[in-house]
Parts: sequence; structure tokens; C-alpha cells
Amino acid sequence: MSPMKLDQISSYCDKYPQEASNLSQVYLDLTTVKSWAEVKVKDIEPLQRCVLLGRTKSNTQMIIIVPCASTEIWSLEKMTQLFSQLRTFPSFFIDCDPNNIKSITLAIAFPDSTVVYYKIHDRINPPSDNSAIYDPLG
Repeated sequence: MSPMKLDQISSYCDKYPQEASNLSQVYLDLTTVKSWAEVKVKDIEPLQRCVLLGRTKSNTQMIIIVPCASTEIWSLEKMTQLFSQLRTFPSFFIDCDPNNIKSITLAIAFPDSTVVYYKIHDRINPPSDNSAIYDPLG
């Protein structure tokens, strides 16, 4: 693990010690293991946490990554609050339009250093292929 990479997030880990492990684990996974082209840390004070804004080498669109612990509970209300708070931070979105946030990615960090990524949409969307809908009576 590169101390240079951790230097870029150390002030955020100091500010939110309860989130430090998740933030550093996800940040290192994206920058070292997955070799993303760009990863920036953004402080969202009302939520008492940082999120990551990044992009892969093959994608020009910035992706919002929310590091969290495997024990953290995410309700629909909490997800709605997250989307709402993200839209109120225009300075956060130098690289993307805050009114056009359609999804975020939860990066769930486990104690064994595993990170699982789930894409969360702002609204419930039906499947694009209606044949994929399971009909228990059919």
C-alpha cells in the first residue's frame, strides 16, 4: 500500500474517524486494485462523511462512490436524503451536473478488506426487458 496515496485522504480520515477505515479501504481499492484514472475525495459535512468522485480509464463520466461499512443500514429514507444532500453541493460537482444525478454507487467495505459495489438509482425503474419479470401465477 502506497503511503503517498493515503496522504491524499489523511485529512478526511482525521475529520471523520468513524468513516476512516471505509474511506481508505475503498479509495485504495479504486486507485490501486482497480487502477481508476481519477479519484477525488469530496467532503459532505451535513452527512458527516466523504464521498468519492471518480472515473475509470474507459469512461469519461464521473461516478459518485459512497464508502460505507458492511454493518451500515441503508433505508429508502436515508438514500433519498443522500441524493438530496448531494444535489445541494454545486461546488462538489465541478465535473458533473448536480441536477442530473441519476445514480450513485455504494462501496460496501467488509472487515476482511473485501469491497462490494452496488449501483443505486434515484428512482425505482422497471426492467428494460418485460420478459425478465417473474410471474408466479403464470
